[in-house]
Amino acid sequence: MRSLPATLPILFLCEICFLLGHGLIMTLLGVRMSLEGFPSQMAGLLMSSFSLGFVVGSYWLEKRIRAVGHIRVFAACAALLAVTAMLHGLWVNPWAWLAWRLFGGLATAGLLMVMESWVSGESTNENRGRVLGWYMVISTTSLAGGQWLLNIADPSTSVLFSVAGMLFALSLVPLSIHRIHGPSRAGEVQPQKIKLRALYHRVPIGLIGAFVAGLMVQAFFAMTPFYGQEIGLSTSQTAQFMAVTTLVALVAQWTLGRVSDRFDRRKVILCMAVVMAIAGAFISVAARINFLMLLVVACFHTAMLHTLYSLSLAHTNDWLEPGEIVAANAKLMIWYGIGSIIGPFSASLVMQAAGPDGLWLFLGSVAMILAIFVLIRMHGQRKVQPELEQEPYVAVPVMETPHYISELDPRYEPQQYELELELEPLAFGNEPASVPRARYEYEDTR
Repeated sequence: MRSLPATLPILFLCEICFLLGHGLIMTLLGVRMSLEGFPSQMAGLLMSSFSLGFVVGSYWLEKRIRAVGHIRVFAACAALLAVTAMLHGLWVNPWAWLAWRLFGGLATAGLLMVMESWVSGESTNENRGRVLGWYMVISTTSLAGGQWLLNIADPSTSVLFSVAGMLFALSLVPLSIHRIHGPSRAGEVQPQKIKLRALYHRVPIGLIGAFVAGLMVQAFFAMTPFYGQEIGLSTSQTAQFMAVTTLVALVAQWTLGRVSDRFDRRKVILCMAVVMAIAGAFISVAARINFLMLLVVACFHTAMLHTLYSLSLAHTNDWLEPGEIVAANAKLMIWYGIGSIIGPFSASLVMQAAGPDGLWLFLGSVAMILAIFVLIRMHGQRKVQPELEQEPYVAVPVMETPHYISELDPRYEPQQYELELELEPLAFGNEPASVPRARYEYEDTR
């Protein structure tokens, strides 16, 4: 980390504390709701409430960052998260928890916006690959580490909620004790606009893939801890299941990303959807054999699941002009957010009707619908779309991600150009009059 900009190691310490708490409370809520006897649809509704707060916060807090700065917004959101985390333990009521999750989603959006715009603002052509690599590794391992923390205390008490609150509060410390400023290049880039209809016409698989990723990823995080408790997994096994399946995403991001750089990304997304559908059908059978078999089959499913948004984003960027990247990726994030609101509650309704195995029935069915859609679009576009040279794959974290992280795409680095014009001398009468050189500077956001 010594070769990174000076503020980033400090920010990464904040990120570790925040994501440890975030990973812990995501898993803890599902386990605790099962222990309290909450119905499955309430578990889905809670995650949908969190996603709604996240979508609202993504837009409202962006203006606050511009108005008061990154550090103040980070401090306010971390404090709000600490309070809401501890309120879950003080007042165990499903309807009260809906309010806490709504505010928790809003605050989480603020923290992620601050971190990702900061990472983007401190990145240059020379260090962006290294910065994004550190950000990916820290994000995934911290999120998985937080789920392991479920083992340090009894989830039926308020202790773990307090631990999550303490971690959120500790994320304030590195920024508070160092004399630093916000990102040096924040807000520098002005992206072009692109209409939703035009984006869907150009890359329907990218847009629908992002929506389906929101449906499936948030349904998985919301309902899997609840599912684990319902089929008789111990608290330790549930924590292990969530942590391992999350860490698998780190390997899958890079592996599937390299594969997609060599082949048509639509075909890679199709294969991923088929694997998810098949694995979803076999997970229930594996769960009845033993825990190890359940873990292995689930890893095949989640490796594809956690990479779907990144592949959809990369496929979309292949068909965009450089100036359209951030605006289009913001629209993908909106559809991811809509999917994340609908997915958890829909999965909970299927679980209520079909039992715990309804989670994998829901995920497998959605994956199969995506596979059918990709097949139809590939067949319809075979004679319409020309061959293109794909841009390199850029991995993104598996959690909720505002569009700032797309600015780390190497094609989106602003470049400075100088244009120099020299005009020939003009003669008026007997005396020549020279026109001086004109020098212009412009910025190309490609």
